[in-house]
Amino acid sequence: MDNLILNPKSPLEPYLVPGRYGVESTEAGVSLKEKRDFGLVSLTVFKDHYEDLSNSIFNEFGIKLLLNSEISRSEKICFMNIAPGQWLAYSEAFSVLDMIAKLEYAVGKLASIVDLSDARAIIELSGSNVHDALAKGVSIDLDESTFSTKHVFCTFAAQLSITFWQSDDGLRVNVAVFRAFGDSLLKWLIASASEFGCDVKI
Repeated sequence: MDNLILNPKSPLEPYLVPGRYGVESTEAGVSLKEKRDFGLVSLTVFKDHYEDLSNSIFNEFGIKLLLNSEISRSEKICFMNIAPGQWLAYSEAFSVLDMIAKLEYAVGKLASIVDLSDARAIIELSGSNVHDALAKGVSIDLDESTFSTKHVFCTFAAQLSITFWQSDDGLRVNVAVFRAFGDSLLKWLIASASEFGCDVKI
C-alpha cells in the first residue's frame, strides 16, 4: 500500500478570486487577503492556577496573560483573552510544531492546549474603511477607545461566530472563523466592503 502524504490546504483558496469588487473609480477602502502559515492554539487554565500559568508564560515568552478581552504581545507571539480562563495564542513567527512544544513546556499541568491552526480561517483586512465595513455586521463599538490594538472580541456577524483583533501596528484587522464557514465570511466581508471598493488579494 502506498504511503499517504497529507498536505495542508487553504480553507479559502477555492473561493478567493483576486480583483476589485464594488466601487472602481477610487482607491480601495478595504483590502482583503487570507492569512496563511500561522499558529493558533487555545489555552484554558485549570482551576486556581491562573497566577502560576501567567508566571510560566512570562518566563517562557516574556509577556503576562491579561484578562478582560485584552491582548499581550511579544515580537513573536500574542495571547488573546477570549473568555474567563481562556486565551488564544497566535503566532506567525513560530512553526505550529515549535509553538506547541514551547506552550507544552511552559504550561505543564497548569492548563490544557488545543491546536486550532487548521480549524480556523483567518482573513486580514486593511484600508481606511475597514471599521465601516465591519460595523455593518457586528454590534460592538469599533471606536478607538473600545477597539484598539489591546482588544480582542468574540461576537456574531452575518450569523457567523467570529473572533477579531487588530495587528500590533493598528493597520490591519484579523477576522477568524470556523474553517467550514470561511467561504461565508469571505462573501459577507466582500459584500460589506464593496461600497468602499474592495481589493481581494492572494
